[in-house]
Amino acid sequence: MLESSRRPGRFVVTLADGRVFTVTISALNETGAARAGVELDANAVAYLGRESLITDLSDRAVNALARGRKTRRELEIRLRRLQPDAALIAEALDRLTAIGVLSDKEVAHAEAAARLRRGEAPAKVRQTLRRKGVDGRIVHEAVSAAISEDGFDELAACRAVAEKRVRALGAKEPAVLRRRLVAFLQRRGFGSGIIGQVLRELLGRRYDNESA
Repeated sequence: MLESSRRPGRFVVTLADGRVFTVTISALNETGAARAGVELDANAVAYLGRESLITDLSDRAVNALARGRKTRRELEIRLRRLQPDAALIAEALDRLTAIGVLSDKEVAHAEAAARLRRGEAPAKVRQTLRRKGVDGRIVHEAVSAAISEDGFDELAACRAVAEKRVRALGAKEPAVLRRRLVAFLQRRGFGSGIIGQVLRELLGRRYDNESA
């Protein structure tokens, strides 16, 4: 039994028949495999095999989380490409949840705040979080909290992104500009009422200035 040089905190167990398992110290202690030369029965070997698979899945999930926020559902999809056994994936993710490494609630709150600040409408943020597999109750709480904490004003947010988009689109025929702007704001998740109000303000002001 040796500690893995590439995966600190993981230990490599090599059986007499050549099979190799990489597991946690708790798995070693559970089976007695921490002692060199110990003879393991079939149950202990099966346990180590299962723990090795779960440990590998957990490590891969942690690596994915280190590269960016992920929900449980997103990690499940990623891990399914490597392991078809849903029970093993669930166990790996349950362990990460238990130690606070994986939390859909934290992801939802962070994502909601970030997306609202980027100019997405609350409806769009809710849709995105649900698509990521976040529970509806958590989605509602996260978006409501982000709106409250940041003092989010949907009309002001729609106006801000619309003004920026108009500048990016440049000189366009009024009908073309309106069509493209409506499509852009709809993709951002803003409702027709708010879009209509912003267009009346923005485009009316734009063409009033041009005709002055």
